[in-house]
Formats: sequence, C-alpha cells, structure tokens
Amino acid sequence: MMITTKGYASFRKYTADLPAEGSLELPEGTPVSGLMKRLGIPIGLKKIILVNGRHRSEDHVLLDGDTVVFFPPLEGG
Repeated sequence: MMITTKGYASFRKYTADLPAEGSLELPEGTPVSGLMKRLGIPIGLKKIILVNGRHRSEDHVLLDGDTVVFFPPLEGG
C-alpha cells in the first residue's frame, strides 16, 4: 500500500530521505509503529501523530492512501 508521510520540526530528519511528496510503500496492515520503525523514529520519543488530520496512536493500522504526520508536542508558558 502507498502512504504519504511528513515530519515537522525535529521529526523532519526522519523523513528527509523520502521523495519530495513523502510517498512510501508499506505492507498491508502496517500500524503506525511499523512506519516509525521503518523511518527510524524511536518508540519512546514524545510525538504527536496525525493520520488524515486526526490524532492517532502508534497501534493505529494504516490504510492505502493515508497521510501520516509526525511533530513534537508543543510547549509554552
């Protein structure tokens, strides 16, 4: 299946080697954690995961055509 993925801020380094459009082929039934492993994103690293614009967990199973975005949690005061 083909998905699109993008990393922002400190996560940009994990998606830097992907084509400009961020496309990536994965086996059917791959969860977000499988995508993270493929990209080299440490499981324990704090992150916000959006799949098709909705917050999802690492165990969410991806579908063909999904768009996955990773970015660090925002902090402020």
